[in-house]
Amino acid sequence: MTGVRTTLAAGVLAAAVVPVWAGPAAADHPAPCSVSEVPGSERLADTHTKDNPAFDRMHVEQAQGVATGKGVKVAVIDSGVMPVEGLDVYDGVPIPGVSATTLLSGHGTIVASLIAGPRGVAPDAQVFDVKVFDVETADTTEGERELTSAGIVAGIDAVIAAHRTQKFDVVNISLAVRQPDPLLEAAVARLVELPLVVVAAAGNNEESPETDDASFEGTPGSDADVYPADYPGVVGVSATPPGDEDPSTYVVPNMDTDVAAPTAGAISVNATGQVCVVGEVATSWAAAEVSGILALLREQFPRETPQQLVARLQATTEGSGVPQDAEAVNDPWSGAGVVQAHDALTRQIKPGRQGKVETTTAETRADAQAPPAPRQIDLFSTPRAILLWSGLVAGSLLALAFMLRPLLRR
Repeated sequence: MTGVRTTLAAGVLAAAVVPVWAGPAAADHPAPCSVSEVPGSERLADTHTKDNPAFDRMHVEQAQGVATGKGVKVAVIDSGVMPVEGLDVYDGVPIPGVSATTLLSGHGTIVASLIAGPRGVAPDAQVFDVKVFDVETADTTEGERELTSAGIVAGIDAVIAAHRTQKFDVVNISLAVRQPDPLLEAAVARLVELPLVVVAAAGNNEESPETDDASFEGTPGSDADVYPADYPGVVGVSATPPGDEDPSTYVVPNMDTDVAAPTAGAISVNATGQVCVVGEVATSWAAAEVSGILALLREQFPRETPQQLVARLQATTEGSGVPQDAEAVNDPWSGAGVVQAHDALTRQIKPGRQGKVETTTAETRADAQAPPAPRQIDLFSTPRAILLWSGLVAGSLLALAFMLRPLLRR
């Protein structure tokens, strides 16, 4: 994303392009997910559609027949999460200088609900609210806190401190900054050392520049800087558009992208408690969906390392998977490909503790011996033996008679 501003602007864009209906008559119309819908706003009618093309493409419903995220803890470093019906939210992991009671952006609630809301990917997972900023366009003169890399660092440090007692499984950071920060890099390094998976947004395209080649595979000059997604150990998630649309319209090319997820049509919840539909392709929402899938994987494979869980995620994508050639160029638009929740849970693969998925090949050994030929069963062996012995006896008697014939004539 082109900074934090692009991540949060996604919800505002949806509100601008999708009409808003009020009152009971709106029940049959999709209510848009919008970061501007915050507590105190008028709650509009819920979305009642059952169609969820984003989840359908990832086979989330089938995956929920295997796991629902029960017992899994997900820390959400964001703008704060409003407790809404059907979302299990821990009171919060406090950050010094950030008010946990004032909620000025609905971004964090939409993210958390995509992860573990009543219509989310892992509805039985528990969310821990780690609020690190107030609003996209913060009025600092009024004490509002804007999003900075320092704020993300504070959130990461709070998660590390709380992990001693809470034992988080997944940390979702659907935020980004475009400037590298050694303090943020160091904080991420401390975080990924813990036995948990860190997921971050790989970058939205705010300016929507046109590209000459939609199948571009990436060059050093076009690799966008997006943090913390670009730091080692972080699962960078991009968003993929429906159909054959050009991804460059929505996301930036990022060589550190690990996987991608569709977002348009996903169902979440606004901070007002209104069930809503995601109207845009944005990496914030994609990172949330992937965090939910990792929560399902953690429930299904509780003894596996974070590296093993990520290996399952990447080895079962809709795309070509992780390049096996060390010199291969990673796909900057989708990484290993679009995630497939059900396949990730059920595919019979055995990744190593460090996430290495070994391919199985036939092994030829010098000391190998060919197995003995199978014994053929002769269904006529007994009758054949009887005939053979009968023939031998008859022949012997005939020879004996021939020898005794001269004696009998006397």
